[in-house]
Amino acid sequence: MEDKAVELVVSLTGDQSDDHLVPAFTALDSAHAISQALMMVLHYAQNGEIRRRNFKDLDLVLNLRTTRPGSYEFVFEFSQLAPYLMEAYGSGLANASWKLIETVFKRATGLAGAAEIEEAEDDGRINAGDLGALIQATEPSVRRAHSVINHGSQNVNIFVYGDGNQINLDSESKEYMYESVFNDETRSQRFLVTSFDGRNRTGRLFDLEKEQAFTFDLLAEADRQSLTVIVEAASAYALRQKGKFDENMEAVCAFTSVDAPDGRQKRLKVFAAAKDFDELEVGQIPDVTNASRQLEDGTDDDSVLE
Repeated sequence: MEDKAVELVVSLTGDQSDDHLVPAFTALDSAHAISQALMMVLHYAQNGEIRRRNFKDLDLVLNLRTTRPGSYEFVFEFSQLAPYLMEAYGSGLANASWKLIETVFKRATGLAGAAEIEEAEDDGRINAGDLGALIQATEPSVRRAHSVINHGSQNVNIFVYGDGNQINLDSESKEYMYESVFNDETRSQRFLVTSFDGRNRTGRLFDLEKEQAFTFDLLAEADRQSLTVIVEAASAYALRQKGKFDENMEAVCAFTSVDAPDGRQKRLKVFAAAKDFDELEVGQIPDVTNASRQLEDGTDDDSVLE
């Protein structure tokens, strides 16, 4: 593939930015955070490695072009080459790095990612555990990318010319990133287990009724039988015949959750799993508040700064 530069535009709109004037600290803090998230995603796309710090040591070029007169835009430039991602995905994915950037930002803010990346994750071409770890690694930077929201600008729009999709950061996504409700209500439900990574005990569950996917953690309190059920269901999903349903892909999970203020479930905390409801042994319900806070607080922010 020919190496061409991709221009990614970060456009501030609304409030003071419409008058071409924003507070320096919040605008530059957002731009800095976006650059960190971009470097993490691009490094993964090129090398398959998740890097959280020491960005100056990366063999990676991410340039900031001059801002455009008459607008409040930052223009980042990077190589379109993404050898690791293309090897995993296969040929035919245009703007591969941008699609991954779009997916990471959108999933971090509670939305579905680019259809091409979601499909590749579902069929196993892209490792769901690695993608989940990448999203989690970038979350502090994506959170801080909202610094200018309500402090000089109402919207941060991120896009690549020629692609119809864009990332929109606004007050709603800012609230989603910064506010979490630790919902200790125990629920049980049948899900498709679309992926599971045993290294970090995280994966994806799919609710057939709501047609919605959720990231989940299998807590340490889950017994070995629960782990076996999750692993076998994920394996059945990976080996499925396209277009055919297999009940072995399902698992009944007992869980609590970390929710957004509007009630959306951000992450499920599974502490038991079985093939059927009558086989589900819940036992003592764990207090997952502390485990949830490890994911949701902002303590990782300082470790990302250089």
